[in-house]
This record gives sequence, structure tokens and C-alpha cells, in this order.
Amino acid sequence: MEAKLNKKDSLNAWPYAIVAGIILIIIACAYTIKIALDNPVELDSGFYLSKYQDVDYKINELLSKQKIFDAAYQVDFGIKKIVMKKPTTIPIAIIDKTSNQPVDLASIRLLVTRPDTNAYNIELSPTSIKDGYYLFGPITVELPGRWQLLAKIGIEDKEGFIKREIYATP
Repeated sequence: MEAKLNKKDSLNAWPYAIVAGIILIIIACAYTIKIALDNPVELDSGFYLSKYQDVDYKINELLSKQKIFDAAYQVDFGIKKIVMKKPTTIPIAIIDKTSNQPVDLASIRLLVTRPDTNAYNIELSPTSIKDGYYLFGPITVELPGRWQLLAKIGIEDKEGFIKREIYATP
């Protein structure tokens, strides 16, 4: 006697499941690539005002320079907040700790930035020096909330990096 097989019994679902799984994986990969292209990685200049690859390569040197700078100088930001849509000048004073006198021969690079994006970065150089303060700006910010002041300060052979947070209010 021959055993008769039903069509139902001979149907195997696992090949279809494997093909469906492969197709779903391809769709998921394509969707991941689309999301990555729509949201590119921003190169963060960060605290040291350099690309993170450069910072990673020279971190020990940067930290030793920062330690020497912190031992010799004190930095005072003469601003606590920024009023939105109004021109604001940012003052920075550098005080020599040994003589307690302001330093007038510093090279300063200031970056005003939002912590979450580089789209609103404002890079500044001092416009003048008055009463021991290096004056930057005037700048006008359009967005409320938290901003960062990142400064790279060079005095003779010493180099320091300073970060302060300020808030923009309406």
C-alpha cells in the first residue's frame, strides 16, 4: 500500500521564513543607512578646539600644558548670561597668579557654541583690551538656553583651555 500524502503535509514553511528573514534584514539595513545619511556625524571641535582625533593623539601633552597654565594664571569671564537678540560683548581677563596683575600679551581664540550642535558656532578674536579685559564681539544669539564659551589661551610657551557655560535669556 502506498501512503498518500496530503498537500498540507508536504508543505514546509521554513524556506519561506528564511527568505522573509533575509528580506527583512535587507530592509532594516537600507533603513539604517537612510537614517545615517539624514543625520550625519558632526565633527565636534570640543573643549580643546581641535578635532577629536588630534586631541586623542596629544591628550597627555595637552593635559600637562593645562596643568602648567592653571598653576600660573587665573581666567575670569566677566559675563554670566546673554540677552537674546541684543549685541553682547564678552570680556575675559587673565590674571597672573604670582603678580596678581592682568596679562596683556595673550593670544586668545574664543568659540561661542551650543553644546548639542556646531550649527550656531561663533568663533571670535579679541577686538580690544580694556581695563585688563580682552573684549570679544559684539555677538548676537538667537536661541535661548545653554551656550558654552570655549577659550584657547596662549601666553609665551604656556597654553590653557577654559570652558564656561552661560545662558541666553529672552
